[in-house]
Amino acid sequence: MKAIILASGTGKRLTPLTEKMPKCLIEIGGFTILERIISSLIEHNIIDIIITTGHFGDRVKKFVINKYGDKINATYVNNPIYDKTNYIYSLWLTREFLDDSDITLLHSDLVYDSKLIKRVVDEDKSCVLIKRQGALSKKDFKARIKDGLIKEIGVNVFGDDARSCMPVYRFLRSDFERLLTEIEEFIKNNKLNSYAEDAFNKISDEIKLYPAYYDEEFCMEVDDFNDLEIAKNFLN
Repeated sequence: MKAIILASGTGKRLTPLTEKMPKCLIEIGGFTILERIISSLIEHNIIDIIITTGHFGDRVKKFVINKYGDKINATYVNNPIYDKTNYIYSLWLTREFLDDSDITLLHSDLVYDSKLIKRVVDEDKSCVLIKRQGALSKKDFKARIKDGLIKEIGVNVFGDDARSCMPVYRFLRSDFERLLTEIEEFIKNNKLNSYAEDAFNKISDEIKLYPAYYDEEFCMEVDDFNDLEIAKNFLN
């Protein structure tokens, strides 16, 4: 299993904090967000990790090297136009660093119960974390589920068949290859500010992406100061 952590964003909604550091290096409860993610991967025996970088990329690399040394096999993939693109482009840049391994894909602003990684990596199929019940956030990803499969993922997905979706994925290598092929079409058509999920939505009938349900475990993306306060209160 190989992990990809998307850490190339600018974190504008957390300005002025992110004028001095990348969002993933913000500390919550004594640990950086990125540190929590990498430690949870190590806990579940995932040590081959690709980290996409952009905003303060050198600081991300220095932090990981100083913190983990040779405990992980880290590859850093820099997005030179991170401030002009969405993470679909960063993800596309990882393609030459992949092998035949299945992929665990995570956003670098996630704070979660580490048990949720096991929920995903123990599956023998492509899947994504889905909260079984609860209100749908206007700003976060939701997934539309039909016949037990994910058919659409996006911020503007609502309805009785929609559930909260956290961007923690496990992809079979063949499914990830198909996703990268579709992402390449987006790149060729200069759709660089799309979400990678937009590419998935185009081919959701070709990839069997299953919901990996969770219930009470804590999991959230830290996008803004309100999110940051919620995460701090929970972890403290």
